Amino acid sequence: METKKQLSNFLSKPAESDFALINTFRLYTGGALLLAVVFLFLSCSLLPLAAETTEAKTYKLQQRIIENPRDVEAYLQLAMEYSLANNFVKAVETYFILLRIDPNNFHAYNNLGILYRKSGQFRDSIHCYQQAARINPDSYWVPYNMGLCYEAMGRMQEARESYGRALSLNPSFTQALQRLRSLTDSGSNEIVPVLPGLAESQVYLVDSETGQPRIYSPDAPARTDARPAAAKPVPAVTPAAEPEKISEKVVERIKKEKEARKQYRTTRKGTAAAIFNQAMDALDSDNLEKAIEYYVSCIITERDLLAEPENGLIRKGLEHLKERPNRMKDGQFYRGLLIFISGNLELAVPDMQSYLESSRSRGKDINQLYVDEATRIVARHEAEKAEAAAKEQERAAMLAAVQNASSSEVPEPEQPRASDFVLKRMSVDQIIDEADRLSRESRVQDAVAVLETGLQSEPDDLRLLMKSANAYTDLLLLKGDQEAGKMALSRFEKVYQKAPENSREWAVAGEMIQELKGRIR
Repeated sequence: METKKQLSNFLSKPAESDFALINTFRLYTGGALLLAVVFLFLSCSLLPLAAETTEAKTYKLQQRIIENPRDVEAYLQLAMEYSLANNFVKAVETYFILLRIDPNNFHAYNNLGILYRKSGQFRDSIHCYQQAARINPDSYWVPYNMGLCYEAMGRMQEARESYGRALSLNPSFTQALQRLRSLTDSGSNEIVPVLPGLAESQVYLVDSETGQPRIYSPDAPARTDARPAAAKPVPAVTPAAEPEKISEKVVERIKKEKEARKQYRTTRKGTAAAIFNQAMDALDSDNLEKAIEYYVSCIITERDLLAEPENGLIRKGLEHLKERPNRMKDGQFYRGLLIFISGNLELAVPDMQSYLESSRSRGKDINQLYVDEATRIVARHEAEKAEAAAKEQERAAMLAAVQNASSSEVPEPEQPRASDFVLKRMSVDQIIDEADRLSRESRVQDAVAVLETGLQSEPDDLRLLMKSANAYTDLLLLKGDQEAGKMALSRFEKVYQKAPENSREWAVAGEMIQELKGRIR
């Protein structure tokens, strides 16, 4: 009985330590319950946000492109977002738009090659990689990606050669070494199974802050090197040695940059040459507007300075002025002149015309040199248009005369052209005579066939190339044959490359190249 009573007292009057224990238990259980509720709330609210991440990024990039239709970086990021979302059709379309804006974009070609390989279009993939290698021959990723494509095609020897090229550019490229070993160890032409994680590791390369390629990932932090952090862990650098190593790299990089900048300075003498070097100095110090002013001034004064390398100033200047030329005084003129220097007279004329119109209302607050230059460019464009129109009228009149003459004359029986067997035994002069005879009889297609047979034996003969180019041009003018026009352009370009400079053939080819580019769609 006594024991039961003591137990009852103990339960009805707990000690202080028991109160503490009970309160602690209540605190933990209550806190756990609160944490569970908070976690559940956050999970429910964050799940839709995670699902909308890709869509939100895509929307933001699309808005950037709407605000600036020539934003190359936005197009590149948008295409990679589509790629990571497996929307390959949209990704390819975006890369095509990007290449129209920036025809030498290395990453667009490389990533297109990856997409084509994934969809089984291996020939297109190899073509894109070849273009990427032409633009950036130092990239070890391109031959590596090409090796993967050759593997998928079953062309193992070419795959081994591609991996070897990648390793020659980067001897510590682990993935290329693994693929090469796998192909060598297999000893057959069977496709080697893809290594774990390999399919993702070589996709979507973009620029980093150091200028080296890195793998694109929308969520991972930016990496400064595209080399895979896979096989062997890199030993940690001691704190004492690290600052010295970094400082050496910085000093070496600064030295290389100084050496590189020297090649963009002119060694010419005179006032204009001094201004040219001032423009390059301003560009190096990121004073782009001052660099544009100096550069335009020296070019107007001395045209020969266009032959000097300009360190990307024209491209940067156009990017700076493309949307808002009014951010600089005379910005309309600067933009027009940079476009004209880039080789596009027709696009430069609207800026020059706008500048001349605004200069009339400005009175004395104008630069007469700029006005004279703008007037000269507009006048040149008008003269070229008038000359082209006159040539077109002359050609139309000649064509009408030929058609009238052919319709009024009684056609003579056609003499068959020489057979290929006979043509292969003819000299160049005989082939040209045969082609001329067929052209006089309005048998231009037969003349083309004769000249093509001659070019098989003498592919670099300038007379045959010129005759062939003219015959294809006649087909374009008489029948509107665009493919013939492309062949004519190709032949004139070859003549332009092979003919001695300032020769008659060289001059005619140069004029015809410009005219055909305006006619061919």
